[in-house]
Parts: sequence; structure tokens; C-alpha cells
Amino acid sequence: MQDRDQRGFRRRRRASSVRGRLVLLTISLLVPALLSMGFLLASADRESRGQLYQQLVTTARALSGAVDRQAAVGVSVAETLATDQALINGDWAAFHARALRATERRAGWIVVADQNGQQVVNTLKPYGASLPRIKRTREEAAAFSAGRSKVSDLLDGPVAGKPVITVGTPIVVKGKFYVLSYVVDAASFASVFRQQRVPDRWVATVLDNHRRVIARSRRNETFTGRLASKDMEENLRHSTEGVSKSVSLEGVPTRVAYTRSPQTGWTLVVAIPREDLASTVNRAVALGTGVFLLLLVLGVALALVYSRRINQEIRRLVSDARVIGRGETLPPADPDSLEEIAAVHAALRQASHELKTREERQGVMINELNHRVKNTLATVQALARQTFAKTPNSADGSAPLEVFTDRLIALSGAHDLLTRTGWREADMAALIEASLGAHVERVDRSGPEVALAPHTAVGLSMVFHELATNSAKYGALSAASGRVELTWKRDPVTDNLLFTWRDVGGPPVTPPTQSGFGTRLIESSIRREQKGQARFDFRPEGLVFEASLPLPEQVRWSNAF
Repeated sequence: MQDRDQRGFRRRRRASSVRGRLVLLTISLLVPALLSMGFLLASADRESRGQLYQQLVTTARALSGAVDRQAAVGVSVAETLATDQALINGDWAAFHARALRATERRAGWIVVADQNGQQVVNTLKPYGASLPRIKRTREEAAAFSAGRSKVSDLLDGPVAGKPVITVGTPIVVKGKFYVLSYVVDAASFASVFRQQRVPDRWVATVLDNHRRVIARSRRNETFTGRLASKDMEENLRHSTEGVSKSVSLEGVPTRVAYTRSPQTGWTLVVAIPREDLASTVNRAVALGTGVFLLLLVLGVALALVYSRRINQEIRRLVSDARVIGRGETLPPADPDSLEEIAAVHAALRQASHELKTREERQGVMINELNHRVKNTLATVQALARQTFAKTPNSADGSAPLEVFTDRLIALSGAHDLLTRTGWREADMAALIEASLGAHVERVDRSGPEVALAPHTAVGLSMVFHELATNSAKYGALSAASGRVELTWKRDPVTDNLLFTWRDVGGPPVTPPTQSGFGTRLIESSIRREQKGQARFDFRPEGLVFEASLPLPEQVRWSNAF
């Protein structure tokens, strides 16, 4: 514990030295530069992030437009084949052959299904082969009934055996309703990402109207058909375009830009890992921090160099102070001293002469004061002996001289306590202990630390002495098993000192018919001298005394001489 206190003292000493202050000055000059640098870095970070977010949105819009154009090609193929004469005449075999030739160099194939969804033509199969029935969604049925072409969401292709996208257009063949569809593999939309050169660390995703993955720039086969993450669904529920935080399907924290196509209703999402965003900022912060540390080290080194001579001059002043302490005369100042140090040295030299003069005068005064105090004490003792020599004892058997002496002892105890603190203050607990004398072991004391001003301490010493004396004569301290409970606290509202004296286990108490000297002394001390309030409650089981008094500001006694 002592070693830790010594280390703390040495640290405080270094911080309070001239060298330490110069180092702190250097640091304080660099702190505004650091704050400015931090502000610039923060501004650059916001600007770079804003530019990156704009780049993400622009990329998402460009990819969304490319996907829309690819879907429009499917619409064009379907609507063109819908005008084929063989189809209009109901010649399914001829149409099957012509549809094969039309899609020969394309990624998709042609499917024709009747009103119930039964496939009539599927260019993936030879004409006449058995074909399954497909189930249309409500959105597709509504669009076809209105005579409009419709781009589907992600579907399971029963013939292809993989996820597909269909572009269907309604037709009438010999008075019957059919739907001609151009069908493509959902993975074909991933070519858009390669054509647009999406960065390797970025992830582009196409979501259908049900938030399912149609195509993805990375691990497309793994995630096709998967639902978007929950936070991405929440983002799309509130807006059709924006930038926000999200978590990818791989579980990587990302920043995403998304936009929804008004043609297909699909959403194009572009995501970038958040750590990639932070890397650029971290490099800038690391560079700025390195520059600041370099400047700090340089500034501290220069401060240490320049402070060396100042420290030497300060040590000379310390040596001068020690010379003055020994009562010696200071030598003249060094001609090479710093101007300010030389001025201080001159002032110290002049002060040494004045201190010698005052020391001689003070010695004479102290000797005279000691002589007069001794004479006064001797006079008080003589007066007490002459005054009480023939005075009979009081009704309770106590000698007046003894009572007077006890009060002087209580008063001197308070003076001794204040003398130890240079008449600055007295601790409440210590004052009580000094005032109770021989009764202190039978008084249970509890309360916080309270510093009393000299005037208050002197007055309370007499109050506690009188309370103890009265209790020893008539109260709890007069019985072998009796005790006193003394508690004190500070009022949190008024900051007054509150204390309670309670006799416990003493003889039965009856209210006195008239106030004695001790009671009058207590009330006078509390109410008149301390400007407080006091209350005696003579309960049958024991006296309860309560007092409240303000705590004046503590002022140390001083002498202007």
C-alpha cells in the first residue's frame, strides 16, 4: 500500500514539474490538431461512404435495367411467335417445328398450354410426347384473362426439372384459349452480372415478387429459390429503393443497395461486406494516427530538451529556499540565469532579510505570550481555590471546585483538539471522545464524519460535557447497566447538524421543577451562541435530548502580523 502511494506521489510530482507541464503544453497544442484531423477523417469517411452508396444504387439500377431488357427479349419472342400462321391454323406439328427453329440459338424454349394448363407443345420434348399439366398463379391468370403478356416469378419447370422463368402471352386458336410461353432457365439471368462486371467481393441478387432468389452472382446454384433474409424483407416492405444494413444468406454482415423494377416487380439487390467498407476508413485512420504520434513524440522530445535548463534553474531556487530555511544569507544571482528566475532569486534574497528581522521579533513576542498565559492560568487556579474553599458541597454531593475543574478540563480538551489541527477544524467524533472523558466507554456513538468550525467545536464540547455530567448524576450513567446512545447526521436539505442524546437503562426520570445551571448552559450554547434549536424530552425511561444547529463556514484563525 505504501509503495503504491509513493508511486502515485511520484507520478503527481512529475506531472507538476516544469518538464511535465511543458510536455502537457505540447500535448495540448497537438490535441486541437488531432481533433481537426479526426473531423477531416470523419468528413472524408462520410463522403466516401456516400459515394460508395451512390455507386451501389447506380449499379443496382443498371443491373435491374439489364434484367428488364432480358425479360423484354422473352416477351418479344413470345409475342412474335403468337402471330405464326401454323399456330393460328392449329397445326401443332408444324408450329412445333417452326418454334424449334426460332429458339435454336436462344437459351429458352417454347411451351403452349390450354386454358386448363395442359401442355400441348413443349420444344424440349418431341412433338406428340406425353406432356404434364402446369399450374398457373393468380397473377398470371388475371393477366392472361385481360389479354396481357406476363413475366412469371420463379417456377419449378416440370419438364426441364429445374427452376425457370416464363414469359407468357394469351392466344386464341380456332376459338379456344391458349397461352404461349417462352421459358428460360432461371440461371440464365446470372449472365447479366458477368456482362455488367460486378466486382468479385460484391454480391448481386435478383429477387422475384415473393422475395425468392432467381439468380445470384455468387453460389447461384446453392441459393436459387431461397427466400431473402428477414431484414432484407423488412427493407423491401418499407421502400422500393434504398441503402441499408443487412446480413447475406451466407451470414455475412453487409451494406446493401436495392431497387425494384416497375416492369417485372423483381428486386435487384447489390451487397458489399461491411468489413470492406471499414477497411478504407481504417487505413486512413491508421495513417492519421501515425502522423499524430510522430508529431507527439517530436513535440515531447523538444519539450524535454528545452525544459532541461529550466529545471536546472528551478533546482537552484529550491536550493535558495533551503538556504533561507537554515537562516543563511543568499548569494547573488547567477548572471546567466533566466530573467524570470533571476527576479525570483532577488525577491527571495530580500525576503530572507525580512524573515530574519521578523524571526527575532516573533521570538520576543512568543516568550512574552508564554509568560502571560502561565500567569493567567495561575491566577484562575488561585481564584478557584479562594472562591470554592469554604463553599459547601451541593445537594447531590458534588464539590463546586471539582465541577468547575471538570468544565475547565472539557474546555481545554476542545482547545487541545483544535490546536492539533492549527485551529482550522475539529472532527465531531474526536470532539465527543475528548468531551466525555471517563464516560466515553459507556456512550454508543454513530454518525458520519463532520468537520466543525472552532467556534462550534468549543460550544459543543461544553454541551456534551454537561449532558454526560447530568447523566452520571441522574440518568443512565448513574446506573451500572445504563448506557447512552449518541447519534448525529447532516440534514440533506438544510445541511444543519442534527444530533440526539438518549439515556437507556437508567433509573426512572421525572421532569425537573426548575432548570439547573447545566440545562441553562446547554440551551444558551445551542440557541444563542450556535443559533440552533434544542429540546429536552424527560421521558420516564430516560432523557432524550435533540439539537439542530447550522454549520458555519470553517475559517482558520490567522494573524496579519
